[in-house]
Amino acid sequence: MIILFHPRSTRPKNRRLPLSVLYLAGVLEGREEYQIVDGNADPDPWATIDALMSAHTVELLGVSVMPGPQLQSAIPLCRAVREKYPRVPIVWGGYFASLYTDTALNARYVDFVAKGQGEDTLLELLEALRGSHDFSQIRGLAFKDQFGLHVHTAERPLKAPDDF
Repeated sequence: MIILFHPRSTRPKNRRLPLSVLYLAGVLEGREEYQIVDGNADPDPWATIDALMSAHTVELLGVSVMPGPQLQSAIPLCRAVREKYPRVPIVWGGYFASLYTDTALNARYVDFVAKGQGEDTLLELLEALRGSHDFSQIRGLAFKDQFGLHVHTAERPLKAPDDF
């Protein structure tokens, strides 16, 4: 199972659709088992994610992060996931991670950063995690190598939303 987490970014009365993770879910639909956890709608996203991880074999936690409230919500949750489920890869994407990739990778609880549009990057990352583990061939990805050094792959060309 893949968990896509959209951290809280607004007050409950100002809720917005979690478009970033909905786009990712769109490419997973019909291919992968996944669950969306929306911090704007879920009063306790950690409890939901913890329950999902306890009940299923989770292959990856994908987190969409923008600066501000989302960043503040993402950090403690990802720390908790890393502490309780240290083998589950954590991938950050979104505005903050794309612009501040090295800062995101400096966190012990972030394994990968999907830079820019993450739809194709996510699919290729899942394939690599299940097989060859050659992350260096995945465009739009940053990760830590075996020595903890940051590796940035080539940029992925932008695609129109309808092309997905």
